[in-house]
This record gives sequence, C-alpha cells and structure tokens, in this order.
Amino acid sequence: MVLASLCATRCIRTAVSVILLCVLSLAMQVRGEWVAGVTSDVDTHGVGGVAEYHWQDFGALGALSGNLAVAGRLDADGDAWVGAGVAGRYRFGGGFFVEGSFMPGLYHGGDTDLGGSLQFRSLLGAGYDINEDFSISLSFDHMSNGSTQSDNPGSDAVMLRFSIR
Repeated sequence: MVLASLCATRCIRTAVSVILLCVLSLAMQVRGEWVAGVTSDVDTHGVGGVAEYHWQDFGALGALSGNLAVAGRLDADGDAWVGAGVAGRYRFGGGFFVEGSFMPGLYHGGDTDLGGSLQFRSLLGAGYDINEDFSISLSFDHMSNGSTQSDNPGSDAVMLRFSIR
C-alpha cells in the first residue's frame, strides 16, 4: 500500500513537471504571464507552492480581460493538483485589480482526501501592478469535486502570488 502511494505521488509529480515543461516551451512563443506563489490550506495550515501560466488575453471588454491558463499546486502534505481553464482580471485605476479563475483539474491526495481525482478550482483575488511587468496579489481559492462523488469535503487556501509578464 505504501509502495503504491509512493509510486502514485512520483507519477503525479512527474506529470506536473512534464506539463510545466510543455507550457514553458509554448510560453516562449507568445508573451504571457507567469505566476508563482506560496499557499496555505485554511483547514490544515499546510504550506505549499503554486505555479501558473496565463496566455495573452483572448478578449477584453473595457477594463475586464480574459485568457486561458494552466496551473499546478504541490504542498508539504504530498497533495498535488494540476489544471487548465479560464482566468480574468478587472483593472481599476492606480494599478489595482481583482482577478478570478476557474480550472478543472486532476488531484492526487497525499494526506488530504478530497473525494476523487477530478477537482475544480475557483479563485478570487485582489492585487496591485507594481509596474508593467510585475504584480503582487492575495487570493483565496476553493477546490471541490463539484459533488461528482459522494464524498466532497472541499479545500480552501489563501495564496500570496507574484506575477511577471
């Protein structure tokens, strides 16, 4: 049982690494935005890291813009998630913005069982553009299987995020 769990964890970590390398190679071709952050689970207080790539905006309506994005998260408890979806940002004057995203993805539970591999991450945050290339934000995300399984405990996390364009 322990060997199977160790093998599954290594497979998930390898898959996340391969996906991030593929995203990196695609990102070199277009100007997008890289996001890296530190995350803390609200319930367990576990600490982890998150990495995201947001492609160039596919559309804008005034101060609201949207793009496609991929993300991966790994924490000290051995929990791992990788997903893809849509992200948006609304810019206020003076460099302030709010951001949000929705990404279905695959989850591997280390110490935290979320009731299945399919997990949906929704994120809402607020931030500030330091300059045209860098921004910082604080966000809250919720991960859930959307009741696709009978067990759906969900997970909430707070993230400090740094972005480079």
